[in-house]
Amino acid sequence: MNDRQTKNAPGTPPDPAPAARTAALAVVLDVLFFAALLGLPGAWLHLTEPVGWKQMACVLGLLLLLRFWLRQRRAAARGLLERPGFQKIILALGSVFFFIAAFETVLALAGVKPNLPPVIFQGKDEYNRKIIVETLPDPELLWRFMPGGTFQGAPVNRLGFRDREVEPAKAPGTRRVLCLGCSVTAQGLPGYPQYLHERLQAAPPTAERWEALNLGVHGYSSLQGLRLFQRMQPLLKPDVVTIFFGWNDHWLSFQSDRSQLAVHMSPWLGRLYSPWQTKRIFTFLSTLAKPSQRWKPGPDNRAPRVPPDAYRETLGELVAAVRAAGAVPVLITAPRRAQKPELFDKAYARSMAEAEQMHDRYVDLTRDAARQQHVTLLDLAQLLAGPECDRFFAPDGIHFDLYAKEQAIHQQVSPDWQPGLNRVATELHHTLQQLVAGDEWKNKVRQDGTVKVVPRN
Repeated sequence: MNDRQTKNAPGTPPDPAPAARTAALAVVLDVLFFAALLGLPGAWLHLTEPVGWKQMACVLGLLLLLRFWLRQRRAAARGLLERPGFQKIILALGSVFFFIAAFETVLALAGVKPNLPPVIFQGKDEYNRKIIVETLPDPELLWRFMPGGTFQGAPVNRLGFRDREVEPAKAPGTRRVLCLGCSVTAQGLPGYPQYLHERLQAAPPTAERWEALNLGVHGYSSLQGLRLFQRMQPLLKPDVVTIFFGWNDHWLSFQSDRSQLAVHMSPWLGRLYSPWQTKRIFTFLSTLAKPSQRWKPGPDNRAPRVPPDAYRETLGELVAAVRAAGAVPVLITAPRRAQKPELFDKAYARSMAEAEQMHDRYVDLTRDAARQQHVTLLDLAQLLAGPECDRFFAPDGIHFDLYAKEQAIHQQVSPDWQPGLNRVATELHHTLQQLVAGDEWKNKVRQDGTVKVVPRN
């Protein structure tokens, strides 16, 4: 009797080898399925394009179908999936992953877009692609002036601002005023911070020596101002910080400032955070935790760079940061005149009426922030509201004096040519004279441990 006849003879026990091989194949498929299931969220997190993790999901489905086919064809195909404990693990993991995938899909259908800021850490710099002439890219600020260069005809000092050269280290016995702001602060030949500096030198609010530094940058929002202050205050050690924003915050953009300004983190935290910044579900959870960060674009997919709630919150963070640095904050409202059509050629607003309405709203938000946080307020929007002040403004209704001609002049001009900037410096000097008689300044002097100084009359 040959082997074939022996295998088929009645009463001969079946060969166990094929059943063992089938069971082993089932176990291998189960292990591959489990590994693919575990790898799916990692692929979803680390692949910015959906193709990669969708392909892995297809592989997962293919493995499951193959396993089902094997079980149907061979009764001996009993592997890990037939064990209750393994089934519970697969069901638990699958349920979690299915919920996340379904949630992400619903958010995508609802129009939610990833809106988290990039991160930078040692070995990884993410520069924003926006290019502004005569500036340098900066991942945390988007852009900054080029130290030692020029911007719109005015020299930029070694610190990177349109100001005279200054020593970063504050001289002993000196009170220092930092002027934060946008192009309204940075503009001028020279700007109002220099006029303020000259007034402080000639008539200091106290018996000490006083100086003012210009930290204004064209195009900056309040959020960029906050980042700039956090970077510069350890070096410059201010005593007073003036905060003059409100224009760029409400200009329309296809992205919020918060989503573009990179966040500096430690390497391990940055690598942990980076994969989540492109995920809708994490953006959604972040806005739930902090509603002010929610950015709602309009029908044309644009919204203010810093939305109203975020502007109010950022002013609060700026005030808190200034006080934590041992300085006294001063908020300034931004005055205006009628807006010009040129603004809308640049897509800053949808209409002149909307631009003026939004600006007035942000002025009110600045006043509210000063009132709620008990901050000294210089209300320039009210002080310069009368028709007698029309001559102070540039044709765009935003800036002062010679703003449109500064790049062609290339030299400092007489203060008589810049009555608007001169007036701002005068009002600010008067505000500082009043500030040193207030409780916040007295508390600062006491905390500094310096001799109490009687304000000058």
